[in-house]
Order: sequence, then C-alpha cells, then structure tokens
Amino acid sequence: MKNLARRVVFSLATFIALAVVSFVGVDALPGDGCTALLGRFGTDAKIDACRKENNLNDSVVVRLKDWSGDLVRGDLGYSIKRDEQVSEIIIPRLRNTAVMAAVAALIAFPSAIVVGLLLGRYPRKRISKAVNQFSVIAMTLPEFVIATVLWLVLSIWIPIFPGVSVMPSNASLLQLLPNVWLPALTLAVVIFAHSMRTMRASVTNVQNMPFVESARLRGTNERKMIKRHIVPAALPPVVNVVALDGAWLLTGTFVTEAAFNFQGLGRLAIDAISDRDTALILPIILFGLAVYLVSSILADSLVRVFDPRLRLSNR
Repeated sequence: MKNLARRVVFSLATFIALAVVSFVGVDALPGDGCTALLGRFGTDAKIDACRKENNLNDSVVVRLKDWSGDLVRGDLGYSIKRDEQVSEIIIPRLRNTAVMAAVAALIAFPSAIVVGLLLGRYPRKRISKAVNQFSVIAMTLPEFVIATVLWLVLSIWIPIFPGVSVMPSNASLLQLLPNVWLPALTLAVVIFAHSMRTMRASVTNVQNMPFVESARLRGTNERKMIKRHIVPAALPPVVNVVALDGAWLLTGTFVTEAAFNFQGLGRLAIDAISDRDTALILPIILFGLAVYLVSSILADSLVRVFDPRLRLSNR
C-alpha cells in the first residue's frame, strides 16, 4: 500500500511538471490562435486586437497561472480557431477513439494471450512457426501499410466495411460502429504481435523453471499445470506490455485515424497542430500524459497481484 501511495504521489508530481513544460513548449511555437484564425488576411492591428481580447499578450507566467487555475476548475479552455469550448470539441472525439480502442483491445489482447500460451507450450509445431513469422512482419510493417492491406481486402476486394469514415465527430453509436472496424483491426494487428510475442517468450521461460518441473514430476495434469503454475507466472511481463499498448490505443493512433479519416482524438491532434490551435493541443497532450501515468500505476498493481514474490516482499 505504501508503494502504491508513493507511486501515485510521484506520478502526480510528474504530471504537474510535464504540464508546465508542455505549456511553455507549446507557447514557444510560432503562431497562436489569433494568427490561425485570421490567417494571411489578418493585419497587425487585427491580430493585436485579437490577442488583447484573449489575453495572449500577457506574460507566460500570468497565462500559465490562469490556465492552471482554469484546469483545476475543470475548464479546458476556449478554441479561438474553432470558436468553441475545448471540452465540447474533445469529448466526442475521445468517445470515438475509446470505442475504437475497446474494439481493438477485445480482439487483440485475449487472442494474443491464448495464442502466445499455445506457441510457448508447443513451439515446434508448423503453425507456431507460421504465426511467429506473421507477428514479426506485423511488428515491422508501418501502420499505414497494414491499414492499406486491410482496406484493399475488406473494403475493395471483399466489401464488408466502409473504406473511409464519413461520419461527423458527434455521430451516434450506430453511425460509429460500421466505421470503427477497419481502424480497430489495423491497431489490433499491431498490438496482437507485441502482446503475443511477449506471452510466448514468457511461457517459454516459465515452463523450464524448477517449480514447473516439480509440478510435472508430481504428476500434475497438463490443464492444471497451465492454469495454476504457468499462466500466473507468465502474465506479469505481459501485463506491462498490455498496459503500454492500451495507453497507446488511446493516445497514439494518429496514423491509423488519418488513414481512414476516423474522427477520433488522434485526427483531432493532427488538425490542431496544423491549425496551431494551442488551446486544443495542450489538453490532448495532458490527456496522453495522464493515460500513460495511470496505466503504469495499474500495471504495477496488477503485476503485484500476479507475482507472489512481489506480494511477499511488501509484507
């Protein structure tokens, strides 16, 4: 419990420090919301008036203080470029990305654990070698190549799913679901390869350990040995990979969302950077930081649940 509390405090301090660094870094970028809004038609007088109206002429320290205070109160700010509250822009996109991430995770993680277990137990099977080679290819190919292959197969040759998303960002769940499959499958292929190879390597390592050999010599049947000895000992490394991949599903899907024109958080981040919409960029960065910090804490906690050695070390 003390370790968890210490980790939470450290993560909170890290989040605050990185939030300050992010604000200063984004503020140092050329352009701002006013130059993005007015574009090449904006005169110096119009841009200056816009900056005064939105307090952009204040010092970095003053604006950081105001921004931090608004953030604590739950106010994510206002997008000058889009003339809309940032929260109203982000929440629908976050929902879309969360649905896509959930579909990808449900496809990839359970299958990766099962396939990794089987490949680790029976590495000499011909199918094991084929799946292992597939995972190597999936890990080395860029996302846009996987996306293109799936688009050709499942949208052009066998027209099951729409090739490009044409839904609005605030689409209903019924509108969203048909458009989510190709991006989700693209992401699932990538994270399946990572998680499966980790599980396979972990099972291969664990099944040669003395406690497994001891259980085998005692006559423990195959199913019981896998369930009670191999899987619990093999899962801790996989938990860390799943946590990182899960965080990536929510924060690192820029390429896939752009490839399918999927109206998620990754596509919004690309648009915000292109528009120099600093008010929109910062909350997206902070969300990514929070997701990775929380996933790291959850992974550590789950590893302690699965690994009895870590549980005993905390007593």
